[in-house]
Amino acid sequence: MSVKDAILSTQPTSYWPLDDATGPCHDELGLHSAVMPTQGGVTLAVIPFGPGPAQAPYFDGELGSVLTIGDDPRYSQPYKNALTVAAWVCPLTLNNTHTAGSKDQFVHYIEKAVGASTDTEWALRLYNEINPTRHSRLSFYTFNLSPPTGEDEGNGSYMEYGVSSNDQTPVEVGKWVFVVGEAEPWFPRNNTTGCILWKQDVQAQRVDADKYFTYGVHPQQGPGPITVGGMQTTGFKGSLAHIAIWNRLLSAAEIASIWTAGASDLSNTPMYHSYT
Repeated sequence: MSVKDAILSTQPTSYWPLDDATGPCHDELGLHSAVMPTQGGVTLAVIPFGPGPAQAPYFDGELGSVLTIGDDPRYSQPYKNALTVAAWVCPLTLNNTHTAGSKDQFVHYIEKAVGASTDTEWALRLYNEINPTRHSRLSFYTFNLSPPTGEDEGNGSYMEYGVSSNDQTPVEVGKWVFVVGEAEPWFPRNNTTGCILWKQDVQAQRVDADKYFTYGVHPQQGPGPITVGGMQTTGFKGSLAHIAIWNRLLSAAEIASIWTAGASDLSNTPMYHSYT
C-alpha cells in the first residue's frame, strides 16, 4: 500500500499530497487547494519521495516562501472537539535563517494563524540545532487566540533526539521524518487532555506542558489560513509532503499504517543531499 492509499483509507478531512508539477496544490478531498506564492520561493515537484515520478516541493527558507490554504472551520479543533495534523518533513538545513523565539529559535513549518505571533490556533514547530537548550526539537502546539499579553500562550508536546528517552530518530539534513500532531478534546474539561506529538510511529511522553489546563488554553477557531513552509516572519528551508488533516484523533494503528506505508515508499528513494 502506498502512503497516499494509507492516508485516504483513514478518511481525512483534507489531504494534500503536494506532488503537483504546477500550482495550485490539489486537495484529494476537494475542499481547498494550497496556493503558490506570487513572489516565488516554492518550487514544485523537485524533491524525491518514493519510487517513480513522485516528488515534493522545495521551500527556499526565505520570507514568503509558503503555500497558503484558505480558512475553513473544519481545520480547527473546535469543529469536532478534536483535530489531527500529519506531514512528512525533510529539512535541508538544521539552522533556518528567518526564525522566531526570544531564546531558542524556531520556525513553524505548518500553522493556522491570523498573523505573526498572534492569533495562532495550532502549529507544527522545528527548533534550530544550535539553540542554547532545544536542539532540532519537533513540537506541536495549540494556543489561545488574542492572549492578553499580546503573545501567543500555548501548550505543546515535543520529541527531541538525545533528550526524549523514547526518541530514536535524529533530525538530519535530507532525511524524511513523519510527524503527527493531535489536539485532544477540550470538553468536558479536565486536567488530562491537550496536545500529543508523534514522530515516526512513536508517541511523545506526556508531560504537564502538553495539557490545556497548564496554560489555560481553550482552543478556538480563528479566521486565519494555514501556511505551509513558514509564517509571516519565519521561513523553513526544505521539503514537505503528504499533509493531511482529520476532525478526530487517529488511532495508534492508523498512525503506524501511514508511517509504514511512507517508509516503504521512501525505501526506494535515491539520496538527495545535493539539494542542500
